[in-house]
Amino acid sequence: MMTNTGLMLSYLERNSKNIPYQVWVRKPQGENQYVANDININSKVPPPSIPRNPTFTTFRQNQHIYLSFGYLEDYEVIIAIPEKFYVMKVEELEYLNLLYKLSYQQEIVQKKDLELENLIEGIRSITSSLDLDEVLKKIVTNTLKVIPAADRGFLQLYDPVIDRLIPKAFVGFNDRLQLFKVKVGESITGKVFEDGKPRIYYSEEEVYAAMDKYHISKKNNDHILSSTSPFNSIKSAMCVPVSIGENRLGVMIVHQRSREKKLTDHHLNLLNGFASQAAVAIQNAQLYSEVKIRLEEVTELSEKLKEKNQLLSKRNEVHGTLTKLSLQNKGAETIILELNRMIGKSLSYFNATENIWYPNQANRVPVFSSDEIEKIFLKRRTPVYVDVFTQKKESYYLYPIVNGAIFLGCFVVSVSEPFSPLDQITVEQGSAVLALELVKKLTMTELYYTKTHEFFNELLQNKNRETCLEKGKEFNLNLNSFLFVAIFEVTIYNDLQVLEMNIHRLVSRIKEKLQPFSILIYGFHNKVVLLVSLSNQSSLSAVTKQFDVTMKEWRANSGAPLRVGVGTLYKGIENVVKSYEEANLSLSYLKSRNKSELFFYEDIGVNRLFLQQPSDDIERFLNEVFVPLQTEHGEHNDLEKTLLSYIKNNKSAINTAKQLHIHINTLYQRLKKIEKQLNLSFDNPEDALKIQLACHLRETFSYLQI
Repeated sequence: MMTNTGLMLSYLERNSKNIPYQVWVRKPQGENQYVANDININSKVPPPSIPRNPTFTTFRQNQHIYLSFGYLEDYEVIIAIPEKFYVMKVEELEYLNLLYKLSYQQEIVQKKDLELENLIEGIRSITSSLDLDEVLKKIVTNTLKVIPAADRGFLQLYDPVIDRLIPKAFVGFNDRLQLFKVKVGESITGKVFEDGKPRIYYSEEEVYAAMDKYHISKKNNDHILSSTSPFNSIKSAMCVPVSIGENRLGVMIVHQRSREKKLTDHHLNLLNGFASQAAVAIQNAQLYSEVKIRLEEVTELSEKLKEKNQLLSKRNEVHGTLTKLSLQNKGAETIILELNRMIGKSLSYFNATENIWYPNQANRVPVFSSDEIEKIFLKRRTPVYVDVFTQKKESYYLYPIVNGAIFLGCFVVSVSEPFSPLDQITVEQGSAVLALELVKKLTMTELYYTKTHEFFNELLQNKNRETCLEKGKEFNLNLNSFLFVAIFEVTIYNDLQVLEMNIHRLVSRIKEKLQPFSILIYGFHNKVVLLVSLSNQSSLSAVTKQFDVTMKEWRANSGAPLRVGVGTLYKGIENVVKSYEEANLSLSYLKSRNKSELFFYEDIGVNRLFLQQPSDDIERFLNEVFVPLQTEHGEHNDLEKTLLSYIKNNKSAINTAKQLHIHINTLYQRLKKIEKQLNLSFDNPEDALKIQLACHLRETFSYLQI
């Protein structure tokens, strides 16, 4: 300030040519500034420290006359003239005073213009952006430009979630300031936010006293002190609220680190006005951020809707194409080839009901065996990624095809990356169409089973031999050759749909194993009936070997418990009914022993004499033998066990006692009790036969409860 002394110096040079002089400017709270001197004075003569005068005055000291001109804001211009040269009149002093005032006013105007320019530029700058973080940084930066007496500052916004004022932008501080989070009413910034009153502190003592007065916490005190250099203490400060009407958004505070410039009420008003403009900018930025977020949400929703529309369009397209192929009876092969084209990846399809892979390529070795597929989807019905390690890692996407709870098959797709949503849609629609294709095929299979069942019943009745022989040719059967019947029975089932699918799977497996042979096969309820035609008897072992392989694979894949009864091989159509009955008797025998296995009628032996005997008759006979061995003391358990062991060991007392872990005398005592209870003798041939037969039936017909 007061560096524009051109008018004053021109006047002195023009009217005081022979008078030496020196000009000084004294600033408030600052050093004297030497402005100019006449060439005739060889050394500077510093003005004495005297009280400032609001107008102009003269005084003598050290053989010099001092002319003092006082102005606003404690600025003073002093002219030093050697006493012997002083000849200035009062009119000249008044004129010189007017020149100084004019120079001062010009500088004041320049200062205000610059201040206004900085303020306008600052407001323009902070309103030129709608990014909140950028706006806040510009607010602090431009505040310090508008108020050059301030060296640093920061802005805090209120966060209602944590009920604290949070530093959002700062200049002249390090990152530790971000930890300076004060409560409402705490320290200077918290108090200004609480009551909305601007505050100015002119000294370091006032600043720290106010911080203590408003109960700054030790942590926050440490944070604010450590956020600046220890050599840059706060000499003075101003703080104002940032508000829109009665709604306070936060606070702004500026610090002064040196005494060269003085913070005044004028600066406080500037800061307050700037904070009001800044509040509008903050609100605009916040509104813009909210609108931007809403716009992003709407855009995201729009993109999702667009994506869903694409997926729906793709779904309709795929569904229409595949359904058309299905209606045209193009078959699974054509549908799979079309799916390969749609997704642009290698896709295979495993039909679990028929144990067939599509596409049907010659010498094609599937990556997964049918057994592996069935194990993967034994309990799960959701897609899965499976890695296969051969020469290198290969990934496959397996998508199950189900009908209700029934596993019909699956897609196997070679993938190098996860499926896209469009590919997912394609596979989903493909699975739905193939499921319908399979259901349609199963319905046709049921019709075939019905037709086959009817023909088999005709064979059993054999009313018209020639007609049966001709129909047999339609089924590729030579009914004059060697024939036998086998019956596969699923023993445990709860869900009829699952049972139906198991029967179809079983029929497919049997047909696959017996491809070289002529067969008639169909499923009925929980059974698969099979009539095999052989050109020679020696082929029987090859067929029954495949029966055994089928049983083992069925168990390995956790199939439903299965028992198989096989009738005798006979020649000619007239013996079909006999082999069929024998197969049923074999099943009855397995059922009586509660076994699930492969059994041949010829292995029944003597038991065939009792298979058709009413169970009530057998039960009464067994009761005659074993019920008398029951006593009140539960001794019958020992007697029954002893009797069964004795007969099983061919009446060997030594072996029986050893097996029962009893003394041989104890055995003899038990045998006598048995003879007494049953009123018979082991030495009597007829009694011995009765006992042997009862023990045999006791073990053979285990389903009878004695």
